[in-house]
Amino acid sequence: MAEATQKASITKGKESEITTKYSISYIRVSTKKQTKAEASGIERQEEEYQRWLYEHPEYKNLDGVEFIDLGVSGRGKNSEKGALSVFIKEAEKGNLPPHTCLVCSDMSRLTREQPYEGFTLLKKIWDLGHTFAFTEGRWRGDVITGRERGMFGLVEIAIDTASTEWERKRDRANGYQNKIAKMLEKRDLSFFKSRVEGTKISMYPFWLGFDEKINEFYVIEKWGKLVKRICDMALNMGSKKIAWILKQEGIKNVRGRFFAPNTIRQTILDHRGLLGEKIHNGITYKGIYPPIITPELFDLIHSAKESRKLDYKNGPKSKMVNLFQGLIFCAECGGLMQVAKKTTFKCKKANEKNGEKIEIEYENIYCDRAKTKKTCKATNSAPYIQKHRDIDNELLILEKISKFRWEEFFTDEKHDSELNAKVEKRQRLLHDRNKVEKILDNLKRSNIEYLKQGRVVPIDLDKLQIEEQEKYDELNKKYNKAKLDIQNLKRKKTGKEFKKDIQERVQNFIKKERFIPKKREEFNIWLKEIGLVVTADIEITGRNPRKSANKNYYFDTGVGMFDFFTREFKGLNQVEDAANAFGMDIKQVRKEEAIREQIYKEQSLKAGRDLRFHKPKKEFKKITEEEFSKRIEAKL
Repeated sequence: MAEATQKASITKGKESEITTKYSISYIRVSTKKQTKAEASGIERQEEEYQRWLYEHPEYKNLDGVEFIDLGVSGRGKNSEKGALSVFIKEAEKGNLPPHTCLVCSDMSRLTREQPYEGFTLLKKIWDLGHTFAFTEGRWRGDVITGRERGMFGLVEIAIDTASTEWERKRDRANGYQNKIAKMLEKRDLSFFKSRVEGTKISMYPFWLGFDEKINEFYVIEKWGKLVKRICDMALNMGSKKIAWILKQEGIKNVRGRFFAPNTIRQTILDHRGLLGEKIHNGITYKGIYPPIITPELFDLIHSAKESRKLDYKNGPKSKMVNLFQGLIFCAECGGLMQVAKKTTFKCKKANEKNGEKIEIEYENIYCDRAKTKKTCKATNSAPYIQKHRDIDNELLILEKISKFRWEEFFTDEKHDSELNAKVEKRQRLLHDRNKVEKILDNLKRSNIEYLKQGRVVPIDLDKLQIEEQEKYDELNKKYNKAKLDIQNLKRKKTGKEFKKDIQERVQNFIKKERFIPKKREEFNIWLKEIGLVVTADIEITGRNPRKSANKNYYFDTGVGMFDFFTREFKGLNQVEDAANAFGMDIKQVRKEEAIREQIYKEQSLKAGRDLRFHKPKKEFKKITEEEFSKRIEAKL
């Protein structure tokens, strides 16, 4: 710390003469946005301090010291935890030269406490033998020692003004936040604004875009695909490893920088926006964003993260146990299936009592909901890989994937049929919108004619114009959505491409890569990208296959059906399989299925749930005879 020309000290004796005075700049901004703001930014406050030093040549800056509070409130926080509290502590320890002047722009920068608390803070600075000065306002840079005539009254007024200003801003901010909360409750998203890719994060996740014309969010394909991949990776690895892999692949975020582990954790894996939820003032609002993963997958990601955090032994192993993690579902309840690896002791020779025992390792597959949540009836497990019994159901599923009739299912014809249906729908919507637009233009011209003639516009005309405008907005919303649907469909691969990719990739994986840890992780992610799912049908009753050679389970593969809203798995799409079995015309079936799917989507959006599936039945709590008798008596 610098010293005066003649050493200054605070002692019981007489204070020595001071030939050099020192000052320290104190800068505070309440929010990060203000750091660059012209009215209250850091740069402006620094310039004011330099000007103050020029106008007060008897003062020098103390060792280049500068106290700065960024995003810290002047109501309590800066004097308790901020840089201002450091100044006070150093003064209490005697580490500051006497009469050091604390310089800031105005009273509201220094404190916004209630008058009594604010005055107590300033008096504390005076009592410690120091002063302060403001570069703005009535004092115009004068050093305030506390001994000036009438100063206490002026300071009290300034503190009261700063406190009142803080309360006014707080009330205004609270009013705005309450307004937003009410709009979110009604699902009125008109306060959101669209943004250009690469700009500030704003009020919603980076993988989403906002269409101000229809006031709806949509998933940006590039970032949505990356976020889904990161979520899949998080089932088997931590944020650090994910960040390292993305960096090796040269993948950067929206700002053009490599993903940091904290960024992956905070802005993706922990973000409730993955489920379509927005948190505002501590309250969760569902259905604001389009969901990108299921609630079940979200829970699994965080369960895996907790396991790795609590016990490093539960972290990623040298081999991914469940190759189909995140895409194999229970045929009974639609929940995700898990694979457990266990060890046990078994007689070396079969059926030999009290013989020599050896340790064996085996893997079983089970329904996670049945095991942890107790909400599924399929409580049995089935073999996944059991070498001692020559069972390898992982290989069995891989062969099923390779032999599946992908070319028939994803035919060029089906793709073209779906595309034509969507193009026709878009043209129909465009035609309807143009008709309404023409009516709307005529009504607007009529209004203008009435106004030119100085006549009052009829109420019915105004009402009709409002109704037609609402029709136009609704049709325009549907038309824009139809355009997006066409773009997404054009990006999909066709049957021949699917068949070639899948068969070659699967066979190469079986022969060369199946037991390479990194390749297993890559293969798992690739399966998810092509939209394939596996179902495991395990008998609810009967003998457990772990204790019997009887096979009471069945695996199937295909394209999954997911709820439009919750993204929960509902089963395999077996429409074409059934049509083929009954000898129906596949072309006609596909055409009707595409039309039916579109109708279901439109009706489901209006109903607020996926109408393709039955509404869950309400569970009624069973009551005892005694309770039933009491209820009857109460009614009588």
